[in-house]
Amino acid sequence: MLEHIDTFTDLLLGAAYADKRLEGRELESIRALLERVIGKSPLPAAQEARIKAFNPAKHDPKAAAATLAFLSHEDKRNVVDLIATVTEVDDEIDLAEDDYLRRVAQGLGMSDEEIATFTVQIIEDDRVPELVAKASSKSD
Repeated sequence: MLEHIDTFTDLLLGAAYADKRLEGRELESIRALLERVIGKSPLPAAQEARIKAFNPAKHDPKAAAATLAFLSHEDKRNVVDLIATVTEVDDEIDLAEDDYLRRVAQGLGMSDEEIATFTVQIIEDDRVPELVAKASSKSD
């Protein structure tokens, strides 16, 4: 992953900006993740400069992730899990962050079935009674 640290950094930063609100905890989380991946604390000057120069308006998560599509299935899953860690730092479920994860996973070449295991599923209103009936029949 070290040879792709700039792409990984951008993907993490994009996750932090996905909901249009960058919080200090998100940056702290990104720095901690990068320090573990790089194996250096504090981060090298090049990574700090990349963090400061990041422009979320110019970031295309699907295209960036596509450059990592060669990774093994396990490594792709790890990338998505680490990105999810950043999106969860603010303790809010946000559809923009979910959409960001979905676009990264698509860029990585993950299947719709794989993506469904870690993204929010919106239930259509007409399915709610059916799901409630199934849930209540299981508890009987």
